[in-house]
Amino acid sequence: MKTSVSAIQNDSNVCADIIGFDFSSYDDADIAAVRSYWLQYGVIRFRATDITDQQQVDFSRHFGDFVIHPKQLQEGGHPIHREILVISNVMKDGKPSGALGNSEATWHTDTWFYERPPAGAILRAIEVPAAGGDTYFLSTYQAFETLPEELRSAVEGRQIFFQNVYDKTGKLRLGKGEPTSADFREWSGVVHPLVRSHGETGRKALYLGGTSEGAWIVGLPLDESNDLISRLWEHTTNTPEVFVQKWSVGDIVMWDNRCTMHRRDSFDPNTIRIMHRTTTSGERPI
Repeated sequence: MKTSVSAIQNDSNVCADIIGFDFSSYDDADIAAVRSYWLQYGVIRFRATDITDQQQVDFSRHFGDFVIHPKQLQEGGHPIHREILVISNVMKDGKPSGALGNSEATWHTDTWFYERPPAGAILRAIEVPAAGGDTYFLSTYQAFETLPEELRSAVEGRQIFFQNVYDKTGKLRLGKGEPTSADFREWSGVVHPLVRSHGETGRKALYLGGTSEGAWIVGLPLDESNDLISRLWEHTTNTPEVFVQKWSVGDIVMWDNRCTMHRRDSFDPNTIRIMHRTTTSGERPI
């Protein structure tokens, strides 16, 4: 089978624009081409699409089983498609009509506190402000591959613990109770390798999750762990190789959660930002 799908690399090492993909008519070869570019770059973008929620769900299904984000069980649920997380700062009857609102986000991988974090996310712009709300992406392959020798030796064979009781805003996660210990290392959480091997490409990527708070490099004294984590975060995020997505209505960005990190800018709360996101399942980090 032949395909007309191609990719043009953007101004970083982490994103490419997909050209020639038709969301209303595609075949297995087209999907295979998209997957290949996704694995190659980590982030791919479709510009100015005009598709329905159903088409987004149908497309996403080709990349794995759906993962229900915690916010989909709360304010971020879609009225028809349970697969879609609604990200919105619009208020209705005094309550949020979607999740995540308009607060500034820091660098993170998605739901790093899961045993099996998602492989990918597909985010579509429904309504966007004139300024702000941009999304930034970086490669955690690059973060690992450019580690100074001292840091590379320090992370070799190490595991990192992430507590999963509180979210980054300090709120209890759904289904979690207040911890009885003051030491977060004794709380409910998950342990992942600090350097993970991608389940499809085999390449190694640094895995820092979503915050240095409530994270501990297993086996190290806490002060040594905190120092090493701080240095790894500085190394990872202090890079010029960042792709900035300045959203237009209809843009779709699909990222590989196993080898990238992202963050979002804040924006004027008097403007509106509505996004629809689908999330696909991944393997347990190894």
